[in-house]
Amino acid sequence: MDTYRDEQIDRFISNEMEPEEHKAFCRELETNEELRKQVKLRGLLAEAEIREAEKQAFRALAAHPAKKRKKLIWSTAAVAAIVLGILFLIGNSYRYAPADIFRTYYVKPVIEPSRGGGETTTILRAASDYLIQGRAQDAIALLTPEILDSEYSEEAEWLLLCAYLHTNDREKAKVTAESIIRKDGAYTAEATAILKELKEKKLF
Repeated sequence: MDTYRDEQIDRFISNEMEPEEHKAFCRELETNEELRKQVKLRGLLAEAEIREAEKQAFRALAAHPAKKRKKLIWSTAAVAAIVLGILFLIGNSYRYAPADIFRTYYVKPVIEPSRGGGETTTILRAASDYLIQGRAQDAIALLTPEILDSEYSEEAEWLLLCAYLHTNDREKAKVTAESIIRKDGAYTAEATAILKELKEKKLF
């Protein structure tokens, strides 16, 4: 039993996390299926507890003066809203993690030396090798604006899209996929399919 994880989930459900911890937890929720299940289950249990508390509260309403009665209703409604919001977040999370999309779609580009640009082809091959080795940040560092503007711009932008997917950077991957689609080049079909999966939500 992971006591820290249980406490962390309870803080998330109760909306008691600091902003940075909340952001990090949401990022983990996006890629961790088991954590999503745990949070969903805890949220459902909390909702059941709230409903039971509501029943008891409303049974006691008759014994409260009007001002206290109003306060009690608002307190119960506020807690219920938090739990329902958490459940919506879990149920409305993304279906696919970018790293999983990378594993589905990555194809090593063919770098044709016949187009010239010997140094550029060397850099692109290195970036491609870095992706295969799991060194996506190193690949991104190689894909400078000059490389993206070269005669190998299509291959470079495809590698950049794949690198963002590998690092789970959904927003940058979406922007890069949209750029590839607008240019209607060699990787348009792949970028279109990737963009669709990047946007797809997972509902209950």
